[in-house]
Amino acid sequence: MSRGAESGERARSSRATRDAWFAGIVVLCGGLLCVGTDRAEHITATMLRWEWLQLDDLLLTSFIAISALTWFATRRWNDAHRALALQLASEREKAKYVAKLEELSAQLLQTEQAERARIGELLHDDVGQTLYACRLQLERALCRAHDPTLRALVTEAHTLAGDAMSSTRELTTRISPPVLHDLGLAEAVEWLLARTEERFGVQTRFESAGLWNAIPNSWHEPVFHSVSELITNAIKHAQATCIGVSAQERDGGIELRVQDDGRGFAPVRGETRGFGLFSIEQRMSRIGAQLRIESANQRGTCAVLQLKAADSASIPDAAQ
Repeated sequence: MSRGAESGERARSSRATRDAWFAGIVVLCGGLLCVGTDRAEHITATMLRWEWLQLDDLLLTSFIAISALTWFATRRWNDAHRALALQLASEREKAKYVAKLEELSAQLLQTEQAERARIGELLHDDVGQTLYACRLQLERALCRAHDPTLRALVTEAHTLAGDAMSSTRELTTRISPPVLHDLGLAEAVEWLLARTEERFGVQTRFESAGLWNAIPNSWHEPVFHSVSELITNAIKHAQATCIGVSAQERDGGIELRVQDDGRGFAPVRGETRGFGLFSIEQRMSRIGAQLRIESANQRGTCAVLQLKAADSASIPDAAQ
């Protein structure tokens, strides 16, 4: 509860206590008045002729009590009505805030995807072409160089330019993989595993169920890059020899599991996660998803992407 809400609650409680005391005092005073009137009837001779109205004390007391309780209940009803109105207004403001956050998250996700595509194009069209032209010039220089020392330097520069071109192509593919936009998420993940198996010599396994098709297109890039980061972590940190990627339905959503047979680790409560896992958590939070890590020493690691926002009605039967 916020400080303002606590202050308002204390103020309402104080008003209720004050009103209750006031109503009680009114009832008590009314009772004392009736008792005094009854005594006066027996003492004052002029009031003896009204003694036949024996119910006047009861009626007067009931009237005073009902009036005080009605006033108290009306005050409480008004307070409850105001509190309900404030709560509804707060919930409406909260709903507007959440909707605005979702809109901003969607815009941020679109901006990120557009920036990735733009950076990929720049790397391919600008940096890549410049490195290619540089390599061609070095090849021409190598053909005309007769001094052994100069030839060695030009050869080394030519090799470095080739390595830079390969790194640029690799970076371009990682930032904005064409297969993801051309074929879809399932095919892109399968291509990523095949490429990982070819580059690092590890065994890979991919379960291509129909669940992958239920993931919205706007989620493809954050999910793909998150899976890619998890696969990289499995090779880089866990020293895995087998990596599997699968999808399954759970609680109306979809869970994507990246499991390896690496050395694993014992999670420590309060431990700060690295930048890779932090970036995955940020991507998942933008699409209303979560990252969960299941691991133990020497028992491998299973990283789970919980896509809880997926529409269960659009999830096909995994057996299809």
